Amino acid sequence: MVAMDAITIDRWWTGPDSGPFAAWVADRCSADPVHCVRVAAVGRRADGALVVHLESLHGTPLPDALDRIGGPTVGVAVTLTVPLLDVAVQAVAGSLVLGTARADDVLVDDAGAPVLVDRPPGSSAADGLPAATRSSETSGATALLHAARTVWERVDPRSPCRAQVDAAFADAIGGGSAELTRLVSVVRATAPPRPVRWEPPADVFAFVEQQEPAPPSPGERLGALLGNGVPLPGGGRIPVRRLLIGVVVAVGVAAAGVFAISSGP
Repeated sequence: MVAMDAITIDRWWTGPDSGPFAAWVADRCSADPVHCVRVAAVGRRADGALVVHLESLHGTPLPDALDRIGGPTVGVAVTLTVPLLDVAVQAVAGSLVLGTARADDVLVDDAGAPVLVDRPPGSSAADGLPAATRSSETSGATALLHAARTVWERVDPRSPCRAQVDAAFADAIGGGSAELTRLVSVVRATAPPRPVRWEPPADVFAFVEQQEPAPPSPGERLGALLGNGVPLPGGGRIPVRRLLIGVVVAVGVAAAGVFAISSGP
């Protein structure tokens, strides 16, 4: 089994100082959202173009995170998806500006919190290199819906809430603000949120070298002799009590012999 490494995202974007790109930058700086990538710094290039540096994020892309978690419980699915759906509701309502993204642009940090790393609209890479074109990019709200649905598709299909959640997702993806709001209500009602368990069992990735047992202490050796007896060359054992009696008798006989010799004529 191979552990999946987290990644660090550190992006710079540039664009005109008016229009969708400038609107995204201004909104993101003022909103300071928890579950969307934030702006770390804003400046200008030598030619006057606006440049934005996004905060550096460390985490695991959502598909890899789900592979690592396994089949999430309903409570874990609530933890991962409610923040994403809340952001989507804000975007559809016009209270938050989102760029374009894909479902795998959601990053799960070490604490289990999902964060959307969207691309500002009308932007290009600040290093002058053309940014990779991804045909599957959609609006940020749609990407969040697909990301949240990916989580629920991993939940046990035998869960009583799955049918209702799946139907609500189908309505929301093809619907509008009302359907999206209803989806959030349906997901919230399934179960209380539960923490995301990140640490794998200790015996999955940890390989401990087998150590030689420590030699027994004198007290342990004496206890073994008293309990098991003294080993004999033939493989048997003689109880310590019987051995002590034999020693006492032998000493007594030897002492009597010495006494008799010393008291002879």
